[in-house]
Amino acid sequence: MIAIIAAPPTALWHFRSAYLPDHLPSMSEVAEWLTSEDTGQVFLLLLVGAGFVAWLQLVIAIALEAVARLRGATVPRLPGFAWAHRIAAALVLCVLTGTAAEAAEPTGDGTPSTHVVIPGDSLTKIAAGELGSAARYQEIYDLNRGARQPDGRSLQNPGLLRPGWVLRLPHDSDCEEVVVRPGQTLTQIAREQLSDARRYREIFDLNRERPQPTGHRLDDPDAIHPGDVLRIPRPPKPAAGGGGAPSAAVFVRGPESCQTTEPPAPPPVPVQPPKPPDVRTPAPLSTAMTPAVEDGSSIALTSVGGVLAAGLLTLLAVRLRRAQRRRRPGYRIRPREPGPLEQALHAAAQPATVGDLDLALRTFAGHHKGDLPRLRAVKIDSEGIRLQLTEASEPSEPFVESGPAEWKLNPSASLDGDDVPPPYPALVSLGHTMNRDLVLIDLREAGVVTLAGGRDAIEAVVLAMAWDLAAAPWAARTRVTLVAVGRMSAERHPGRIRYAAGWDEAIAGLEPQPNRPQVLLSAIPLSEDVTQRLLQCGPDAVVAAHHPDVLLPGAWCLDVRGPRTAVEDLGVDVELQRLSPEQLDELVAALADADDPVEVVADEYRNVPPEESGVPEPLAARGPTVSVRPRPLTPAAPSLLLLGPVRLVGADPQAVEGKKLNRLTELAASLSLDPGVTADEISRRLGTDAQPWSAATRQGYISRLRTWLGRDENDELYVPNVDARHGGYRMAGSFTSDWQAFRDLAQRGLAERECVVEHLQEALELVRGTPFANVPPGRYAWSSWLQREMLDAIVDVAHTLADACQKAGDLVAARRATMRGLLAEPLSELLYRDLLRIEYRAGNHTGVRETADKLTVLAVSLDVELDEETTALVGVLLARRP
Repeated sequence: MIAIIAAPPTALWHFRSAYLPDHLPSMSEVAEWLTSEDTGQVFLLLLVGAGFVAWLQLVIAIALEAVARLRGATVPRLPGFAWAHRIAAALVLCVLTGTAAEAAEPTGDGTPSTHVVIPGDSLTKIAAGELGSAARYQEIYDLNRGARQPDGRSLQNPGLLRPGWVLRLPHDSDCEEVVVRPGQTLTQIAREQLSDARRYREIFDLNRERPQPTGHRLDDPDAIHPGDVLRIPRPPKPAAGGGGAPSAAVFVRGPESCQTTEPPAPPPVPVQPPKPPDVRTPAPLSTAMTPAVEDGSSIALTSVGGVLAAGLLTLLAVRLRRAQRRRRPGYRIRPREPGPLEQALHAAAQPATVGDLDLALRTFAGHHKGDLPRLRAVKIDSEGIRLQLTEASEPSEPFVESGPAEWKLNPSASLDGDDVPPPYPALVSLGHTMNRDLVLIDLREAGVVTLAGGRDAIEAVVLAMAWDLAAAPWAARTRVTLVAVGRMSAERHPGRIRYAAGWDEAIAGLEPQPNRPQVLLSAIPLSEDVTQRLLQCGPDAVVAAHHPDVLLPGAWCLDVRGPRTAVEDLGVDVELQRLSPEQLDELVAALADADDPVEVVADEYRNVPPEESGVPEPLAARGPTVSVRPRPLTPAAPSLLLLGPVRLVGADPQAVEGKKLNRLTELAASLSLDPGVTADEISRRLGTDAQPWSAATRQGYISRLRTWLGRDENDELYVPNVDARHGGYRMAGSFTSDWQAFRDLAQRGLAERECVVEHLQEALELVRGTPFANVPPGRYAWSSWLQREMLDAIVDVAHTLADACQKAGDLVAARRATMRGLLAEPLSELLYRDLLRIEYRAGNHTGVRETADKLTVLAVSLDVELDEETTALVGVLLARRP
């Protein structure tokens, strides 16, 4: 490849005298050349110019291909560069795979068994297709974890593969693979690799319809392209000592079996009574995002899409937030370790994309005139959001036409549909394509979907659909009924999911309501009688197990037994979204913990008083009894401000590059709040689990922070060098933060049952807003538990100070304390109840009503229910005038 890039310009410059004049021609000389008889020099110059342009196109194509391969991104296609793109793809793939094959070559006499990753590959797909069982993905992961790849990276996350990587496979293979080079044919490859050109048909049969790195599927033995990766039966190993001639193709892989097999036809699924729910013991889960396959193995964690992941995380967050609002003063919610499912949800969640899709559809419904077009599917890929319609229609904002009956979201469009009802409330995630594009379908358009396969596989798909609908923002008014499956799911989320033991109960419970779609999801098949009854009561959509004897014209039929499912109505293969029994157990347990959390006493806040009960006695307001000297917010020495928008003060922000300021501030916060943190922990926190900081990046930022902050008044570094005494990275003791000062003041103020008001007031003066208020999405994720502790501590201090000031008759100071606490935690019903009592004691009936109205508006805007205690107090205080 280096020769292709360097040789042509070198040769052109070396032989320039053959086609270029030895001096700069004048305009008259140029005119004479163009008007006189050509001696061949002008033609040669034009020929060289055309060659130079072609060489430049090839170099550009190679550069684009190499960068895209290394980044795992889609290769941009330039107009007029098609020939160059094809050659570049073959050259780059050969270089990458050849380099990796050399690095992975064993020391013995065996041929390495490896696999080149192509777009859309996953460990389970590789294991299922090449080792015969998706359950063997762990063997591939263990064999390749940490091994350096052609792009310099290594496999660290089983859910993240990059095109061009070369993975070693277990040495039990019957096949190898070759990379097709320019000019090769199947006959030539068969002759070179199998010593028999007539065996080209075997190669074609093994690779028929197999996706290729060049973007096509092999469906013609005469249509192979440079860069294609073809399976080749492995030649028998010599009995002793022999050696074959070197091959013209590059060996890169060897799957376990080279026999092509057709999937068996779906077995008949008899109509049977619903199976009673069984109690399963949660098993240890793997964090890999892998599909469930019915081959006798049990794969714990299955594929979850971004919509379901974001929805479930939001649901958990709402439940936990409600629990935090209801905790008792001086107590803390016992933290819960996230399980494998929750970790996988964080990796797969796409909250921004889900929000964009919801708002885009609402915006479209608000702008569209007339009947809404029928939506068949939605595809979310790296290029954005696409709608696939049943028939061509004129697009409306914010969508533009991108193909026949296809619209694409205009990324620059304004999304203003917040108050518009969702137009497609039965949109549900189906799964991922081979390129990891998420596919959603409109169940109301599909009408009836049947699932062919075993009971366990059907349940996994049905439960994923149920929770997807229960968590999606556009399906808030959709009523989901689970038939003969998912009782625990319905009990844990009754507002969106209903359980029915069988079809009779499900049909009897149907309550058609305007703008409230009814969707039935079942693990048992439909019968003729049930089908007729459903036609009469008219639910919007039904998903059920397949029955070969029940004729359902127009129904979609999906085979759920394998790792991928052909969706004929969309013309794509999809890795269906599933929730395994282990995942469901973890989800239900997490929701149960959030609904009924365990509270433990917080030692530092042991003397926080309990909430007052009963109707407060009126009290004449008095003036302030204590004056508080505000602490300076910008100290001379470097310090962190965390109780509000995050800032690093006391250091010159002009001394560092603007784009590095936020990262350096986060690094300082991490070292300050968690002293002794290891190098690997820093890399994961400041990077991601999938792409942590490299050692060079980490050391560069630490060194830059050390230089920026400098030394304290004792000539000690604010960022000390790591040694045995320190035992990890940390900030010097002279580096302070407002959170540290708050804790010190709160501890002194709460040391005795009779609190020291001055210390608590000084602590609250440090609060400027919600802790970490200005951090961008995806940053400071490591501090979420600490943010929760800060909020709880601020609420406890504000409540304690308000209680002490009320007892002292200083209602002005009490009011100021609650307002300062609400500045940090605007959802604290405890502080709102304190404020209601303060206004009532002051005889401010208008203030009581305004506080109650503000609390009600806040609850409605956040879609949360007020505590019974809050509602009762508001009712009592409004009914009485002090």
